[in-house]
Amino acid sequence: MKLKFFTLSLVLIFASCAVVNTLNLYSIADDREIGKQMYAQIASAPAEYPLLDSARNVAAYMHINRIMNTILNSGVVAYRNDFDWQVKLIDSDVLNAFAVPGGKLYFYTGLIKYLDNEAQLAGVMAHEIAHVAARHSTQQMTKQLGTQYITNLLLGENPNQYLALAGQIANGLGGLAFSRADEYQADALAVQFMSNTEYNPLGVAGFFEKIINETGSAEQSRLQTFMSTHPSSADRVQKIKEAWVANGSKTGNDFTERYQQFKNSLTN
Repeated sequence: MKLKFFTLSLVLIFASCAVVNTLNLYSIADDREIGKQMYAQIASAPAEYPLLDSARNVAAYMHINRIMNTILNSGVVAYRNDFDWQVKLIDSDVLNAFAVPGGKLYFYTGLIKYLDNEAQLAGVMAHEIAHVAARHSTQQMTKQLGTQYITNLLLGENPNQYLALAGQIANGLGGLAFSRADEYQADALAVQFMSNTEYNPLGVAGFFEKIINETGSAEQSRLQTFMSTHPSSADRVQKIKEAWVANGSKTGNDFTERYQQFKNSLTN
């Protein structure tokens, strides 16, 4: 009776909206498996995701991997050794980047060519790594499961159903929109990561400042994809600067010349 009472108590607690919003039903192994499935799905759709071959674009991948590893080796990235971190380049003029659970990162060449220096790209990279490290995708999946699934799981009814639903959500690749709170947290974590590297931590704000200053109609049209998956707000840059101060107002390098070499490698 005590065990049953304890279980029912958990159901009542977890059924509240406040807890559902922070609960994550998925394990680290689940994150890796979901990411692996999404990775395979993306690789099987070259028309939609024209991935650059790493064997034929050695210089470009050398640059993007260096940036990723610099951030991962900052010493403050959660699950640094638990996830299979990889980055892929998508050969498209789209101004976007995204991440899937378990450490898989994707950057469009259009975004790389759009930015001005390596610190700006590292800021976007740190932001995407932060989403993975904070496990925002599987937190969002947990929210979509709803209280009924949580109740069934706690009562031992069909305990594998949440993995089945995860597959349905992951197959959409569009049902993983992050909340505003997730975006703010990813920004703050990105500043923390960057503050422990050689990069200028304010590079995290660089892309958003560039968006704010962008006036060309053609560029605004290209930015629609990014803005639809990375919601912004008037005070986002200010919050990034506040996080920068909270992390010691550290300075760093923008690596403008080295970044130009990276961009040049995408046109060879």
